[in-house]
Amino acid sequence: MDVEKNSGPKTRLSLLQAGKRGNDRLLFGRPTKSLRVSEKPEELRFKPLQVFGFARWRGDQYGTQSWRVVVAQAGQPGERLTRIPSVTPGAHLLLHAFGKTRLKRALRMIDMLSEAHVLHEIAPAYWRHVHLQISKNEKPEPYDPKVFEALARARSVS
Repeated sequence: MDVEKNSGPKTRLSLLQAGKRGNDRLLFGRPTKSLRVSEKPEELRFKPLQVFGFARWRGDQYGTQSWRVVVAQAGQPGERLTRIPSVTPGAHLLLHAFGKTRLKRALRMIDMLSEAHVLHEIAPAYWRHVHLQISKNEKPEPYDPKVFEALARARSVS
């Protein structure tokens, strides 16, 4: 993880903007810093435990080759992290949707949640629930912050 003066380790997300070759965009999250150096991809940095989401599209002369939505949580020093393309050194993978049908369902869910909630404040356990339901082709339960707050308290006691 990247370490800056007085701010601790950071998780970095590189967002490529390459026209017909590939495009990435941040869907939600609060980066602590954003860097753009000439032609290089934009780099966003997140503090440990911050939740963020991004869309990644890759294509070539034949059209779309891959398109995915990722919701992740920045890790802390010493934790085991999942390696995710564009995320350095890695993060906790909360939701990963790829393929046209799953991706559209994930984006619809993100849109619905954004109407009533601040997306980066939604509990990581709920994002895992959404991932599981989308992968099973089922409808996720509505988000209730009180339920996930109680779940987090119960886990911290045991």
